[in-house]
Amino acid sequence: MPKPSLGRVVLVPADPAVNNGADVAPAIITRVWNDNVVNVRVLLDSDAVQWRTSVSYVDSLDDVEHTHCWTWPPRV
Repeated sequence: MPKPSLGRVVLVPADPAVNNGADVAPAIITRVWNDNVVNVRVLLDSDAVQWRTSVSYVDSLDDVEHTHCWTWPPRV
């Protein structure tokens, strides 16, 4: 698994009401606290601005019940 670093793109859960119907959004890492916890700027598909602090790594966003988590995008 890669290590998080400044400027990397990750995925976070999103509220579909402010993300043009999508429940996942890309985010840019703005601060790395450790290998599992980072701060991010969420890039929503709207004019809403979101920052999230101290979000924790999860293997998958499937069945996640909170918004303070992140995961790596799938490799294609």
